[in-house]
Amino acid sequence: MTTTARLLGRLREHDWMAAAIELVIVVAGILIALGVSNWNEDRLDRQRSAHYIARIHADLLTDRRNIDITIAFWDKVADYGAGAMAYGETGQRVDGSAWKTVLAWYQASQTMPFEATDTTFEEMRSSGELGLIVDERLRKELAEYYRLTGNGPLGKFLQHDPFYRMQVREATPWATQRYIWDHCFRESSYYGQTLVDCPAPMSEREAAALLDTYRQAPGLLGNLRFWMSTLRVSGIVLRNMRGTADQILLNTGAAKGGGETQAKSPG
Repeated sequence: MTTTARLLGRLREHDWMAAAIELVIVVAGILIALGVSNWNEDRLDRQRSAHYIARIHADLLTDRRNIDITIAFWDKVADYGAGAMAYGETGQRVDGSAWKTVLAWYQASQTMPFEATDTTFEEMRSSGELGLIVDERLRKELAEYYRLTGNGPLGKFLQHDPFYRMQVREATPWATQRYIWDHCFRESSYYGQTLVDCPAPMSEREAAALLDTYRQAPGLLGNLRFWMSTLRVSGIVLRNMRGTADQILLNTGAAKGGGETQAKSPG
């Protein structure tokens, strides 16, 4: 006979003391069952939270590595841009070489937009589970970090399609472009682009003639200046993002219980 049935029997018999005892037993059973259910639900939430935080931590480690690669690439492009601008403004050639100066004009058009690894954060947001991150400060830091790579004003500085890129490539003979792609550029992955020096495929006289084309192209030098200015601002934004990622990594590492130490960045 169940506790509920016994309780009903006591009530029919007007055995109030026994009925009260049976009622206490029923209520206690219900409370214990609810407590066990809530405890189990909380345990599952803690497990899911730890899983998400571990994934976000891994995403941020990937981002920090890609940020370092991207900044190094942008710095190399900026160096080429400085060499091209020096020739456009003063006629000074890179290392006194017409070919190296041609290469500087072309390589200054290279781009590497940065995109954050936001799969985990977007999954949590779309499923309404950001509340599993109980640390409110950490939630705000993550929201701000991923906002920087979205469609906001700052995010646009990390996605590049400069007009200079199209213009200088329109002015560069296709044979020269093919040579540069085959001998002056390497790519192992999306975040594995490398710009390298390469021997000249043309005489200094031919290179000088191409430089004259660049120098005389309407608006080319001005567009190069604008692109280099945009790239510099992008570098500031990305370096600030790296600092934010470092801070969040400390917090996610603490949320994980110190199970993973913060990795050191290159250099």
